[in-house]
Amino acid sequence: MILPNPANLKDLKKYPLTLTLVALNLVIFMMIFSGVRESLPSTKLLKDDGLELTGRLYYQFLKEASPTELAKKPSWILKMSSLNQEHMMVLGAYALRDSRFLTTAETTEFRGDEIKIATWKKQVVQFHEGYQNHLLFRFGLSSLDKSSLSWLTYQFSHSNWFHLLSNLAFLLVIGAAVEVLAGSGVLLTVYLIGGIAGGMGFLLSNLHGTVPMVGASASISALLAFYCVAELRGRVRYFYFLSPLAGHFGSIYLPTLLILPLFLLVDLASFWSTPEGLGGGVAYTAHLGGTVLGLSAGLIYRWASGRFFSMQNL
Repeated sequence: MILPNPANLKDLKKYPLTLTLVALNLVIFMMIFSGVRESLPSTKLLKDDGLELTGRLYYQFLKEASPTELAKKPSWILKMSSLNQEHMMVLGAYALRDSRFLTTAETTEFRGDEIKIATWKKQVVQFHEGYQNHLLFRFGLSSLDKSSLSWLTYQFSHSNWFHLLSNLAFLLVIGAAVEVLAGSGVLLTVYLIGGIAGGMGFLLSNLHGTVPMVGASASISALLAFYCVAELRGRVRYFYFLSPLAGHFGSIYLPTLLILPLFLLVDLASFWSTPEGLGGGVAYTAHLGGTVLGLSAGLIYRWASGRFFSMQNL
């Protein structure tokens, strides 16, 4: 593991807003999520037979969709020629993430065993209603909930302790660096607007996805990109950790631009290599949206800073 650690974290007075953001993320998680063990509604839809039936009905849905709608589907679905159980279960898992399918399933006419399909439709309605009442759905951002508040609440919500602590580690070190470099106002602006940009990237790549996004990683990606561009020094301190053995951890000075290949370009490569709709729980497009905002903000900051100092010399 290696991460930039340019600020002196012992001097707490220099980055009060960073500590406030870290505390706010922690408090919200403790108050809302840590004591709750909510799971998706228990339903036969998530069992093997249920997923297979869902996949077969979704396949009918795709085949009967208009050419315009069909063109919006991922290419890996359109190329499917096999109808075996394994493939149908994969397709069923994808179907439960497609809001257009879920919201129209109850009224769509499907071919097949009418009794099984009628039972399946009731299960879909129960699943959809239970899903919308889930805590992560209420606080997260998805195509089914794009309310103004969800653009903010998702940035301070996390799915589990590992998700929270890993994000807070990055927020602490890079947030402190940005706050020392540019001030609390810039830190807050990049964090919030970077989160909004990340949300836009996520929704644009998941126009009809139902899985909500939570976490501060898009905002942190914006801060990383901002610092990478705004910092004028050629080298900054990084912390590396290979093992707890002596000599396997410590600090090293490396180029600031190393942030790009270490963290930001990885998201782009992961996005290209992950089939749409079947990601491993990481919203790479949100990271990329935050990154674009952070790079733009960093360039604006450098331009504004250069102009300010030029005016001072007049």
